[in-house]
Amino acid sequence: MSARAKSAPPEPAGSAPPAGDLSSEADQTFVAHHVMPTVAELLSEEHLRWKENDAPWSDPVDALQEFVGGGKGLRPRFCYWGHAAVSGRGANDLVVRAGAALELLHAFALIHDDLMDASSMRRGRPALSRVVTDTHRQHGWAGDPRRYGQATAMLTGDLAFGLACRLAAELPAATREVWNALITTLTAGQFLDLNGAARSDRSIDTARTVAGLKSGHYTVTGPMALGAAIAGRDLPQRLARFGDLVGEAFQLRDDLLGVFGDDAQTGKPVGDDLREGKPTLLLAHARSAATPDQLRMLDLIGRPDLAPADIDLLTRILNVCGARARVEQQIDTNLRRAAELLDELNLSPEVRAGLHRLAINAGRRSV
Repeated sequence: MSARAKSAPPEPAGSAPPAGDLSSEADQTFVAHHVMPTVAELLSEEHLRWKENDAPWSDPVDALQEFVGGGKGLRPRFCYWGHAAVSGRGANDLVVRAGAALELLHAFALIHDDLMDASSMRRGRPALSRVVTDTHRQHGWAGDPRRYGQATAMLTGDLAFGLACRLAAELPAATREVWNALITTLTAGQFLDLNGAARSDRSIDTARTVAGLKSGHYTVTGPMALGAAIAGRDLPQRLARFGDLVGEAFQLRDDLLGVFGDDAQTGKPVGDDLREGKPTLLLAHARSAATPDQLRMLDLIGRPDLAPADIDLLTRILNVCGARARVEQQIDTNLRRAAELLDELNLSPEVRAGLHRLAINAGRRSV
């Protein structure tokens, strides 16, 4: 992203928070009171559009209505602060619609991610494909229940993507490049994640590339750049670097939670990442530090039939060999460097505090 500033176009008023609201919790209010109601309204309109066919064809819309919400709203919140950082103002209606587009894009990503990973749980509830599969079985419909559940979940994810792009198309032309880059990096990162697991790639370079593309840019830097573009500006280079550091910390925390977290809190079965053999920095560090005996056990990673006892043994090895500690250290380093960058930027105290709090939330969360 270029640091060159552009003149900001006039920003229309809308049903957003007051333009001067840059309080410490303004981003949370922005998501709860403006972004999510916008998503709900859009889905309600879509539901009516489907029902006009006078047929029970609204299942994907109904499923999407059930799926959205319940998350942390990090992407709209980073979009909020990206806009505030370059404009000095709170959100307007365009930022609200950008936040809603980001939430729907995230719903698309999660639904398809669960399909690719064959995940059974999401946010403490059965994954969407599993819910639809069970519905098929309960009604005794024809065909394969599992295939029906997977296909319906795929279509629901496609619907979320289409609605996200519909909202994004209403944003200023300056946002197009940022939005397109978000989609490209998200898709490329997801592919590298799958490809790395298939090739049993445990290299540090691959792990960091996946973390940066699949989650880092898409979660932090991209949404901030989208907010800045709405204000007619490019994201300053130091703020983009801040986003990259926090985005990687977010993904590294996600990797740790996938192995060491409490599934009652994370809402997903702990250990699934080990069964899938995803290319994470945690596993890369483990292989570089493990003893020969430990390496033989680490070779089990990527087997879908790993028993709970195998998972327990592998998590102990990841602790003992120091891999977990090294990832925690990397998270700490990233967050410290990110805080230093904030101090170097010409930001208002409110924006600096909001970004710092959100960075800590992303890197040190327990869910």
